[in-house]
Amino acid sequence: MMAEDRKKITIATEEEVARYASGADEAADSVAGGEGGEPVTPAAAADAAVDRVEAAPSLQTQLEAYQDKLLRAQAECANISKRLHQQHAASLKLAGMDLARALLPVVDSFERTLSNLSESSHDDPVVAGVKLVSDQLMKVLADYGVKVIEAVGKPFDPALHEAMMQDRETDAAVGMVTQELQRGYMMNERVLRPARVAVAGGDEESEGGAEEAQSGPDESGEGESTDADV
Repeated sequence: MMAEDRKKITIATEEEVARYASGADEAADSVAGGEGGEPVTPAAAADAAVDRVEAAPSLQTQLEAYQDKLLRAQAECANISKRLHQQHAASLKLAGMDLARALLPVVDSFERTLSNLSESSHDDPVVAGVKLVSDQLMKVLADYGVKVIEAVGKPFDPALHEAMMQDRETDAAVGMVTQELQRGYMMNERVLRPARVAVAGGDEESEGGAEEAQSGPDESGEGESTDADV
């Protein structure tokens, strides 16, 4: 039994040894040989590797270029988002301007009605109801950013006021608003309707005297020269 379990040692024949030797020689030639079967030296292999590295674009350069493009795209998207948000907010603020402007004649009617009522009729429930409705309407408009333009006692501002007449009988300084003929309103810092006002102007007599004083020296000079000639 022990003799049968032993492994047999096989000796290669001469033909197998020759075939193995020829295959090893071909593998060595394929590793050591370059184009045309010429051997490749270590220096030549190193130069070829350097040429390949220099010819190929640097991965770091590509990475930096892609990062720069990414940052620019992110900045542009952020600017567009911010601009759209601002436009949306502005459109929401100004969305009710047409409606508020259309309600101004109704506000004027309430003001005229209440101003024409006598003091004795203020205890009338109907008058109290009209005043209550007027106050509610003004509160709603104020909640949406509508406010009255200040006029009387303020310097005339063509962006806020519309001059309808010149007041020469007032003691106010020239250019000051002395009367409010129709109330003006603003909404979110934009003019819904300018206030129609009367503006203080100079006295006609004082203006005429100033013109005569301005032209007086010329006339007197002409008179003196005439007397001298005579």
